[in-house]
Amino acid sequence: MRKAKILFLLAAAVLILIVASCGPIVVLPKYGIPLNIVEAGVIRDNLLEDLASWCANQNDLVMLYYPSTTLFSNRGIGAISSTDKYVLMNNEIAGTYLDETELDETKTQISNWLQPVEDLEGNLSLRLEPNDLLGTTWDLVIGVGSEEKSAIITPESGYVLVQFENQNGVYTVTSVELEQDWRNLDVPKNIPASQLKGYAFFKIENGVITASRVILP
Repeated sequence: MRKAKILFLLAAAVLILIVASCGPIVVLPKYGIPLNIVEAGVIRDNLLEDLASWCANQNDLVMLYYPSTTLFSNRGIGAISSTDKYVLMNNEIAGTYLDETELDETKTQISNWLQPVEDLEGNLSLRLEPNDLLGTTWDLVIGVGSEEKSAIITPESGYVLVQFENQNGVYTVTSVELEQDWRNLDVPKNIPASQLKGYAFFKIENGVITASRVILP
């Protein structure tokens, strides 16, 4: 009996080692987390990269870089020129990165405006769902709790869906939409695993981001 037990334990240990060496058998969904949203653009230079690095070392925030005025317009932020260097924190202008002095002041403002992530939880949902056990393709899924009331239709309210990728240490926006009804957002489906990006889904009320979910790339 003792010998059989020892053989069973050895077989179990070998099985665990085999599974560990092969990686996970079943790929699990990836869920978004609430984060403060910093947005900057449109010039990428050493000051922008400094800001991106600084933000990456802070808790509870993510910095998204918009490389074109068109993307800013799609986001609902107008009057941005190709030479501007604006920085927003939760949809409010926190400063610029025109020079080192301006950048330092912007970092201070971001720190002062940083909200506890509990304040940004709201009732939004964001997740990546694998379509098979190996995660060869994925669906992005967004949602808003059933208790959510319809947003008042103003230029300063709505829902935003951002896709972004890590380009040499800077989370660079590749696609963004702003809709007053979140059900009108174009949510990607059947995404090949090799083409997965970072995703941010957030809500703006009266000009301020009040809830967010982020999946990092």
